Amino acid sequence: MTARRGSTKKEALAAGLPPHEARLFDADRTDRSVEFTATTAAEVKDRQLLWIDIRDDAESEAVGALLRLLPIDGEAAQRFWSSTLQPRLRLSGTYFQLRVLAINTIKGRDHPTALDMIAGTNFVVTIHPEPIQSLAEFRERLEGDTAVGVLDSGAFAAVLLDGFVTSYLEFSDQLAATVDRLDEQALEAAGRRDLLGQMVALRHRIAAARRTLVGHREVVAALARADFAAIAGTSATSYFESLAERYHQSIDAIDGSRDSLVGTFDIHMTRTSQRTNEIMRTLTIVSVILLPAGVISSFMGMNSKPPFSLDDPAIFWIVVVVIAAIAVFTLVMVRVRRWI
Repeated sequence: MTARRGSTKKEALAAGLPPHEARLFDADRTDRSVEFTATTAAEVKDRQLLWIDIRDDAESEAVGALLRLLPIDGEAAQRFWSSTLQPRLRLSGTYFQLRVLAINTIKGRDHPTALDMIAGTNFVVTIHPEPIQSLAEFRERLEGDTAVGVLDSGAFAAVLLDGFVTSYLEFSDQLAATVDRLDEQALEAAGRRDLLGQMVALRHRIAAARRTLVGHREVVAALARADFAAIAGTSATSYFESLAERYHQSIDAIDGSRDSLVGTFDIHMTRTSQRTNEIMRTLTIVSVILLPAGVISSFMGMNSKPPFSLDDPAIFWIVVVVIAAIAVFTLVMVRVRRWI
């Protein structure tokens, strides 16, 4: 990477740079954190790679000031990001830039977060307004010196994007765990009234995540094509092909969670029908037991004179014994037929 004119002016702009971390990877395993300036960008050698991770909105003036320290058209880059919040890819001479959408979950609510990236000769810039878990985990794995410097910027970008895809796979694992928990609740004898609402909410989460993930299809396919490697000047074709394979695996994983949720709904409806049948069976048995008692009581309460004295107390007890005998007989028959 060669120095450009106006470095002094650009270094003066460094005071207004956004919150960021800059790390210089060296193929000789002498990685280190650096203070990013125009001089730093100009002195990166061929067997080195500079990663600048920015925590800010890609359209902010501070990000624009930082981009002007790099050998790229910073204004064009920001216009590319400001157009729409959806996955995009752009090739521009010696560098390429893209936008992907990561899933962030805050207080049980999922929302897409933009992860913007520029990969040029010996440098990679990542920009995100919110913390990205996959980047944080990748940074933690780089505590010691590594051989990352042997990678070109395209290969390093593929590594970062692989972590982004892995986050969707982990998200699908969380969905699967939630589906398993709903399965257990659906099989409970007592059941839960809010179970259907939970399934509907999870269905919306799965659908939203899948829409976001499927929206990256064109970007991932473009990265894996041979013409992209030729135009972008990178030898990372195999990395991007692997990325495309894992991307499709993540779609299949989310589809699997959706299918599992449909199975949970079937279990819930079957269990609900079973509980309904149990309730109806109980009501039917109670009705069968009480029906003879009602008939006998109605018969004894008729206005016509029966062939026995209603003043005899023994008649009352005879009626009670008959009603009880019929109830016991009914219960025995129900038990013999295994209805209860």
